[in-house]
Amino acid sequence: MPIEVEKQVDALGAMAEAIRTRTIKLLNNATDDELLWSPPGLSNHLLWHAGHSLWVQDILCIEAATGQSELPAGWHEAFRMGCDPASRTGRWPGRNEVTEQLERQIERIVSVIAGLSHEDLTGPPRTLNLPDAEPLRYWIIHGLQDEANHQGEMHLLLKMQRARP
Repeated sequence: MPIEVEKQVDALGAMAEAIRTRTIKLLNNATDDELLWSPPGLSNHLLWHAGHSLWVQDILCIEAATGQSELPAGWHEAFRMGCDPASRTGRWPGRNEVTEQLERQIERIVSVIAGLSHEDLTGPPRTLNLPDAEPLRYWIIHGLQDEANHQGEMHLLLKMQRARP
């Protein structure tokens, strides 16, 4: 593998691990009561944001790079973009299951990224669900950025809950 490609692959893998570590830390630092809380007018909660990160990375990294989704059964419906978390009250995987899936997935993401060539990174995604106007590298970075943004939402939800009287 040429050095430039090796550096890109190493950087993407390191970013993925750092971002995922923060998602898991936010999820595991919340109390049980904080996991499913959402303020009036919002339906997203900490558990949804963590599961949505798994969904996003499945679509924008794993599926885009391999052509195959690896989501657990039922997780697309629960964590996809545009779903209604409030309508699923009481039907959520627990913190331990979400954490386990996030940990398992980051190992897979790092493995997938490590196997990418220059042609893979600069070529189109391998799934029909994404436009091929942008190269695979774009979609992987977009997924990492999206997960980082959801960490901000998780952090804000924790601050809002902890500031309540």
